[in-house]
Amino acid sequence: MERRAALLLIFLLAACARQAPLLEDENITHHEDLSRFKLQSARGLRDGDHLTAQFLISDSSSILTLDLRFAVGSPTTLESGSWKWSRPGSLLQGAVSARSVTFLGGQDGPPSIGGTFELNGQGVSCRLTLPLTVLPRPFRPATSNP
Repeated sequence: MERRAALLLIFLLAACARQAPLLEDENITHHEDLSRFKLQSARGLRDGDHLTAQFLISDSSSILTLDLRFAVGSPTTLESGSWKWSRPGSLLQGAVSARSVTFLGGQDGPPSIGGTFELNGQGVSCRLTLPLTVLPRPFRPATSNP
């Protein structure tokens, strides 16, 4: 009986635990509340030892788009990344760097990617904590014409 009560307590505490926000402003002089941002869509394509992914994150008034390319290995690393933030009256953009990357699967099913990333550029300094996310839809990045 005590064991069952302990398990119930653990589940209740886990359900009530406050999750870290997806996006946090790290700018010391101008702190912005980004807690309303949610992951709207994710898609990606694994091609051998590379994974290309795109994430759309929104708070209903602005859209943050991340384009990421990972080198799949042990460990999987962020090879390159960029972001565009379409806000009312402005378009901001910059580079993405990785603090940590988590990669699962991709051989027999869709790959999953997550981690902690830094978004920097144009006066923006944000931390993105991306939960492990399945990339169900193929994504082919737009090719630029020479």
